[in-house]
Amino acid sequence: MLVLMAMSLFATNSPAPKTPGDTNFLDPQVLEDNPQVKQLMETLKQDGLTTDSLLDEHFLFASLLWGSVGAGYLLYGRKQRSMVPFVGGAAMIAVSFWISSWVWMSLVCVLLIVAVHQLIKRGY
Repeated sequence: MLVLMAMSLFATNSPAPKTPGDTNFLDPQVLEDNPQVKQLMETLKQDGLTTDSLLDEHFLFASLLWGSVGAGYLLYGRKQRSMVPFVGGAAMIAVSFWISSWVWMSLVCVLLIVAVHQLIKRGY
């Protein structure tokens, strides 16, 4: 099983980027053939988002980390029937979905952790 998992990491059908800076994982042919995808990509560009920023390893790791911490808070709050960690966990999960910068996501989540800790310490 472990060998199969290791082999799956190296088995890929996607071609390597043509240039070192070319990290667009979307096939240009798909963009030309599908008007909905083309419209979505134009809307994302107008909003200042690129597909490269959503596939950034720092963003993916931060999203995984803070979403997991938020899920822990959410489950803890549910199990203890405490509203503060439950809402804090839901807020952290939401932040990991809505904020597209790993730096801002981390800052907001750390502030949420401090706020939850302070509110629990005061007896809420």
